[in-house]
Amino acid sequence: MTRLLAPPLPPGCPWSSFTPPNVDWCEEELCAWIVNPADTWSNLVYVALGLWMWRAARGRSDLRLFGPAGVAVGVFSFAYHASYTWALQFLDFVGMFLFCFTVLARNASRLGWIAPQREARFFALGVAGASALVPVLFELGVPIQLTVALCIAVALGQEAWLRRSPGVPPLPRSYWLGLALLGAAALCSLLDVTRVACDPSNHWLQGHAAWHVLSALALLALFRFYATLPAPAQR
Repeated sequence: MTRLLAPPLPPGCPWSSFTPPNVDWCEEELCAWIVNPADTWSNLVYVALGLWMWRAARGRSDLRLFGPAGVAVGVFSFAYHASYTWALQFLDFVGMFLFCFTVLARNASRLGWIAPQREARFFALGVAGASALVPVLFELGVPIQLTVALCIAVALGQEAWLRRSPGVPPLPRSYWLGLALLGAAALCSLLDVTRVACDPSNHWLQGHAAWHVLSALALLALFRFYATLPAPAQR
C-alpha cells in the first residue's frame, strides 16, 4: 500500500516544501500562512471551551484532564489546518487522542479495570501507544481517522457496559446531547470530505469547520455529564 496524500501546494507557497496531509477537505487551499481559514479559525471554539472546562474542573481531580485536553485539541488542529502539512497533522491526531483517552481512562477506572491511582498512567500509555500508530498507518496508506472512530466506539461500549449494573441511573440529558452533537459533527465532516455539500471558495463556513464547532460542544456536553458523577475518593 502507498501513502494517501492530499494534493500538494503550489511551489513558492509558505508551506509548499512540507509533505501534505493524508486528506483533502472541501475548503480550497490558499497560498498563504493560513492555508484553510474556515477550518483553521473554527478551532478556537475548542480552545475557549477547553479553558472553561479547565476552570470548571477546579477541585475535581477526576475532571482535571478535560480542560487541558480540549485546549490541546484546538491548538494542534489550528496548527494543522493553518499549515496543511502532515507533520502538524500528526499533532492534530495527538490532540484528539488526548481527549479520547481522558474519557477512556475515566471509564476504565469507573469499570474497575484499573485502580483510580493508575488512571493517569493508563491515559499516558494510551495516548503514547495510539500516537505511535499514526506514522505507521500513514506509511501503510490506512485512513488514520479510523483510529479516532475506534476510540469513540470503545468509549460508547464502556458506558453501555456500565449501564448493565443494577441500580445505575439512566443516562442524563447531557450525555445524549453530547452524542447528538457528535453525530451531527460527523455528518458535516462526511458531507465535506465526500464533496456532497461543498463550496471550496467559502472561507467562512465549511462542513469540516462545522465539525470543529459541533464536536467542541459535544466535548463540553460530555464534560458536564462526567461532572454529574460522584467524585472519587481523594487519592
